[in-house]
Amino acid sequence: MDLRRIRYFTVLAETLHFGRAALRLNMAQPPLSHQIRVLEEELGARLFERNNRRVELTPAGQALLPEARALLAQAERVGAIAARVQRGELGELRIGLVNSAALTPLITRLIHTYRQRWPGVHLRIEELTTHDQLAAMLDRRLDLALVRGATAPDLPPTLRTLRLLEDALIVALPPQHRLAGGTGPLSARDLADDGFVMYPQESGTGVYDQIMSLCRRAGFVPRVTQEARAVSTIVGLVAAGLGVALVPQALRSIDVNGVAYRPLREKEAKSAMWLVFRAGETSAQERGFRELVETAVSPQDRAQAPAPDPATPARRKRSTGP
Repeated sequence: MDLRRIRYFTVLAETLHFGRAALRLNMAQPPLSHQIRVLEEELGARLFERNNRRVELTPAGQALLPEARALLAQAERVGAIAARVQRGELGELRIGLVNSAALTPLITRLIHTYRQRWPGVHLRIEELTTHDQLAAMLDRRLDLALVRGATAPDLPPTLRTLRLLEDALIVALPPQHRLAGGTGPLSARDLADDGFVMYPQESGTGVYDQIMSLCRRAGFVPRVTQEARAVSTIVGLVAAGLGVALVPQALRSIDVNGVAYRPLREKEAKSAMWLVFRAGETSAQERGFRELVETAVSPQDRAQAPAPDPATPARRKRSTGP
């Protein structure tokens, strides 16, 4: 059924005059009469009684009028919804993040601001390891990813990265640890005799490799006493005395049973948060989040990684820490 004919019927039913209806519809009267006849043939019912002096709705026309108005209103709503989705005001945005991101003020501020600015967009946020996020980006199961690593992840040319922030790795110490009472920076070498609570090697990218590298440069291989994927679990296990841990500075906000935090002296003990997004054409919802990033992140932190060389085959890097 042609919506134009439904609109022609509705206007004629409201005016009950072919001349006035044609004027409202900005068309000539003969084409209007023809379209009404076509609609009646389609429906198999006479909608108007007309003669030289008057036009009246038939019972079929009277029954059709409220349904026609509802149909036109629904069509208008459908068009408005499509336009709002196109402008990024409605729809869905799928964001992945590592579990430490929820404790990072910049990330929580970005998500909060996006919700306030575009309340009609459904945010589907998934907590995933860096490895799983990158796989989901490649499979188009995520629109954006928030990952950690000292350097940008190794990606194919279809994906790009934007550095959001850089923070230090710090030491989390059990309450009764021999070093828990101090305040100054520690060296990784100071931890050579301690057991470590660490992320599993296969859980993501970056932090695991950083910890191993820091310890090896300090002359030892860390003795892993316990593994955990969630940062809150790692801090809880430190509180239980199962070992020390090297964690992003954002985790200092987790105050668990007297766990002490101290900075590391090594300059390379830093972790960065990266936004992974698609190159080329993207949705309005994705562009809206990236615009927030570009205004919220300081220029010194917002250092975009160079685009991969198309002539160089991309390698899917095995993940090794969150």
